[in-house]
Amino acid sequence: MANQSGGTEPRKHHYVPQFYLRNFVDAKGMLLVADRGKKKVFRSKPPGVANERDFNRIEADGLDANAVEKLLSEFEGEIAPHLKNVIATKSLADEKDRAAMVNLMAALSLRNPKRRAELSRAMENGARRLLGSRDRYEQYVANMKKAGKWNGDAAFTLGELEVALAETNLKPAHEALVAAEIDHHDHVADQLWQRKWVVVEAAPDSSGFITTDDPVAICWTDAGQHAGDRPGMTEADSEIIFPLSPRLALRGRFDFEADTFEKAGPETVGAMNTHMINHADKQVYSDTHAFKYAVVEGNALKSGAVLVQDEQFLRKRGGGDKIVALKVK
Repeated sequence: MANQSGGTEPRKHHYVPQFYLRNFVDAKGMLLVADRGKKKVFRSKPPGVANERDFNRIEADGLDANAVEKLLSEFEGEIAPHLKNVIATKSLADEKDRAAMVNLMAALSLRNPKRRAELSRAMENGARRLLGSRDRYEQYVANMKKAGKWNGDAAFTLGELEVALAETNLKPAHEALVAAEIDHHDHVADQLWQRKWVVVEAAPDSSGFITTDDPVAICWTDAGQHAGDRPGMTEADSEIIFPLSPRLALRGRFDFEADTFEKAGPETVGAMNTHMINHADKQVYSDTHAFKYAVVEGNALKSGAVLVQDEQFLRKRGGGDKIVALKVK
């Protein structure tokens, strides 16, 4: 998302906004970063993480290359006071605050490198299936015959077409992906709005919440086995976790009582942190290494100090793996 470090032509684009990450810094304004790829822990200020060069930059005739980035900067400026108010009041009772959180979660869910790569693969595979389908091929043959251009020896057979498509780059353009993210925003926000949201406060004897470079985590809530790597937004047996600060988080389900508040003890906080860690792309953020998590159901909670030595974390679990089923109190 927007680069808030100033300048008229920002090139470092943050897909997790700095105003959000600042809620997880320590007394010196630093994040503790556990990096899966580097297998190391280091301190960084929010501008140094969750960014990618030209992530939102577009190349289109008649448009400012940073038009999307500037719009996102305005969007963040509108959202930030509402996040601050939710943390201060520990409530989503204000409809404007709730709408702001839903829109922030929608943006974070759609606009990050992991999701963009998934979208690119889906669009590419869809194009290959469409262009290489038998119906499409038969329509091509019919059109060629109608135009008097059909030559059985020169024309593609369906098998040849499939081979040609396999050798053709059909990856969508960067601008197409950015446009798709914008187009999907309202739909995802509406799906999030349909859930019932609970504000969760970490109890004083718990370690507190963490966040990640993909901070809107969706997970299964039952103990069953599920196909696919994670539930969809509309799955009945799913929950969305969105940490707001080390002490507060949102939980969204369809069977919760709306706009309620609950305290979370050490086990629940540890389970929520576990889902966040498994949903992360590359990095986990916290104010201290003292947070707790448990990778496998039934195991004792571990200290965040050992996260980058944890083989389960380093293997980059799929984000939808069943870890701990979160129960309704």
